[in-house]
Amino acid sequence: MKTYTYIILFSCLLLFQSCFEIVETVFLNTDGSGNFQLVLNLSKSKTKLNSIIKMKTINGHDVPSKEEIKEKIASIEKTAAKTPGISNVKATVDFNNYIATINFNFTQVNRINDVVKNVYIKEGGKGKVPEKIYDYTPGSKTFKRMNPYSFKDEYKKLSNADKEIFTTANYTAIFKFEASVTGASNKDTKIAPSKKATMLKLNALDVATEKKSIENKITLTN
Repeated sequence: MKTYTYIILFSCLLLFQSCFEIVETVFLNTDGSGNFQLVLNLSKSKTKLNSIIKMKTINGHDVPSKEEIKEKIASIEKTAAKTPGISNVKATVDFNNYIATINFNFTQVNRINDVVKNVYIKEGGKGKVPEKIYDYTPGSKTFKRMNPYSFKDEYKKLSNADKEIFTTANYTAIFKFEASVTGASNKDTKIAPSKKATMLKLNALDVATEKKSIENKITLTN
């Protein structure tokens, strides 16, 4: 899951060795503008994390201090805020419940891709620079969530202790629309009765081992 570290400290997942949930939410207006939010929720393991955060290392990983985590969150927020077409950026970390969040408005869906790219570069991401994760053109009637990465090889390299965190972890994608949803390409997608939202909830282990896909193509009405 290293590809997400540049967004909101996913390295902490390996450092903290804890149960977690990733919730990715996009609200899309018909003109292509909207709001994006990514939440990393480790609240189910907060008792364990309160002990781990006081340690120097765990399973060979350095444990960052609260101040180091705050500085990283602030750096991510600053980089996102400098991205053209992005506004109202807010990145927070709650150490009472161990929940980290980044939220911002965008003028076009492609601006989300720009944020990911800019943060990846600023935070020293290695490998291929991410180009396109979301795609939507007003009038196209389709919203796409793509996955240009492969987690499988990276997952295999992890120690058994590190792999354990994925067994009880979840990834959830919630997409909300002004237009009505007529269909979704990913068979695990649930469409709300209102036809204005979709939800895709997967076990993180299935995503990491590529048994399940986070890719989706949502078809909309005019």
